[in-house]
Amino acid sequence: MILLLSKCLSEEEKQVIARSLLSSGVRVHFLDGEDGKTILVSEQNFVPESVIASSWISRVLEIGTPFQLANRAFRPEGTVIRVGEVTIGGDTVTVMAGPCAVESKDQLFRVAEVVKRFGAHILRGGAFKPRTSPYSFQGLGEEGLVILAEARERFGLPVVTEATSPENAELVAQYADIIQIGARNMQNFDLLKKVGMLGKPVLLKRGMSATIEDFLLAAEYILSLGNFQVILCERGIRGIEKLTRNTLDLTAIPLIKDLSHLPVIVDPSHGTGLREKVIPMARAAIACGADGVMVEVHTEPEKALSDGPQSLYPEQFRRLITDLEVVSVLVGKELHRETTVSRVVSAQKACPSSCTVAFLGEAGSFSSQVARRSFPEAAFLPCVSFREIFEKVSSGVASHGMVPIENTITGSIHNNFDLLLEFPEIFIVGERFIRVSQHLGLFPGTSRENLKVLFAHPQGFAQCARFLETLKGVRVMNVGNTEEAARRSREFGTGSGCIASEEAIRKHGLLLVEEEIEDNPRNFTRFIIISTYFEALGSHDKVSCVFALENLPGSLYRALEVFAECQVNLLKLESRPHPGRPWEYLFYADWEGNLVEEKYKTLLAELTRRTVFLRVLGSYHNSWKRMT
Repeated sequence: MILLLSKCLSEEEKQVIARSLLSSGVRVHFLDGEDGKTILVSEQNFVPESVIASSWISRVLEIGTPFQLANRAFRPEGTVIRVGEVTIGGDTVTVMAGPCAVESKDQLFRVAEVVKRFGAHILRGGAFKPRTSPYSFQGLGEEGLVILAEARERFGLPVVTEATSPENAELVAQYADIIQIGARNMQNFDLLKKVGMLGKPVLLKRGMSATIEDFLLAAEYILSLGNFQVILCERGIRGIEKLTRNTLDLTAIPLIKDLSHLPVIVDPSHGTGLREKVIPMARAAIACGADGVMVEVHTEPEKALSDGPQSLYPEQFRRLITDLEVVSVLVGKELHRETTVSRVVSAQKACPSSCTVAFLGEAGSFSSQVARRSFPEAAFLPCVSFREIFEKVSSGVASHGMVPIENTITGSIHNNFDLLLEFPEIFIVGERFIRVSQHLGLFPGTSRENLKVLFAHPQGFAQCARFLETLKGVRVMNVGNTEEAARRSREFGTGSGCIASEEAIRKHGLLLVEEEIEDNPRNFTRFIIISTYFEALGSHDKVSCVFALENLPGSLYRALEVFAECQVNLLKLESRPHPGRPWEYLFYADWEGNLVEEKYKTLLAELTRRTVFLRVLGSYHNSWKRMT
């Protein structure tokens, strides 16, 4: 049982309540919430008003599990933990990477440079290493902590490292951003209490033979001391199989997500013990709902002082990040990379306005969802049309715009190609993908049989054509976006429904009747991020441009020949009517590369010579790559 109070109790008030309840055989635990107000926790239920003034009680939660504060009922929305600029939980996928142990400054810096470059968010590395054999490398101790702190300053990555005892926990807290509790110490209760009192984020690994309840009760020790910054880590349990180091229990992820509000990451390095199995199991972990992964990376794993066989080579880590970007989209999450969104956001330093993102519709639209995931710290500006998004960005009212450009089922959104040409001061500075799941929402009291009016965005109708064929005598009404479809149904009342996102349907109090009604489940929309500020970077690997050709035989062939001659991969080519010039056409092209290297400068120079008009629309990071 949990009581959330509206005030902070004095020590005297706590003692009075505790004595009164103890006389009835009820023990109560007090802690200060993050808002400074007192929380009461008891394993037994009691009548709160018998010992506490009802005016003091904000909420009463009767929880039917031994773990109270870790139970999802305590925070149904889920816990999101922030470590500097890194977010763990929510809609993001977080990657922790680094060597098993800090062996030297040179070794750690080489690994940190690699994992930073390819997209890791947090640097891991052990300074204190509990080992099965007393003769194995035990870590560098405080010297290793100093090296980790230097790596944080050099590479800008928060650091997670293990504390192995209550005695060294305080020392670890002085250097690390996240304190790790290893599998062998999951039930070291003195250590759990110590990190609970230290108040720093804690990464708690599951014990090798621990049940899910054991795991959550270990987290409860930390939470019970007022530290709500707990990250759970599934790292495999000991089984009978000898071909892998452990058995990675992926079943635990959705189960814990149902039971607890705490974020969950997965350690496939320890879970398998085999570097060749780390990538597929990491992909599976994200697909199961994990909030991130922790992997071991080494530039020379064959020389590693510990866990070499399970440590990824740098190129394997690069492939892992690429794969996780794709899987994240499939499950509605976002893996932020320093080379993508953060660089887009950091560009705001050169812009006069604060970071404000314009998008189509209101909260609940697909555009709002992808904007929120891409710019979690930004202010948002709803717009009624795509033109308004471009106008807000052009005028400086918004620093960025989030604009859909194509869908895997219905194709290109042509109007936005024309707007890119109409606003020459605007550039494409990034791209994002979102899986579009269309759902049927009905006004309460309405069934499919008495459905008369159905609201949806034209793209929604187009993506659900086969489903619409099953509806008889229903009037379809086009609206501006998916959020508006749900709102219009709510305003219309009985007999109406909508095709919209789950978020929009629930936002407006409609009933979610059927899920994923789109014709093809591989339904993705590509969004472009637009801004007036543009900086070409060598790390970019995708360029968009538009060009026009002379109306002569072979002119298109000669233009495309440039890409073959320069050995540059052309990703997309699409023709559009040239506005105001009947029967003349523009060609929009995406290609792999950047605007910095000489190879691509040569390509642009030659393409300019073979066209009558050429404009570069932007360069950015290619967010969609095939899983290899």
